[in-house]
Amino acid sequence: MTRDALTNAPPTESGTHCCHCGRWTTAPVVLGYGSVSGTGFITHRVCPHHAGASGPCTADHHTTD
Repeated sequence: MTRDALTNAPPTESGTHCCHCGRWTTAPVVLGYGSVSGTGFITHRVCPHHAGASGPCTADHHTTD
């Protein structure tokens, strides 16, 4: 172990919330795309468990991708 390993900031966690169940996933699957009130497009991502799910996205998207 090095001193830098103890004093540097930890790496940022990658991933996103599942649009179907809302849980955090580090292996998102792109389910589709949508638009948000004329501000742009968003990407709907789900966890691998819900990759075959259908139905509306239950996530609350405040930002665009």
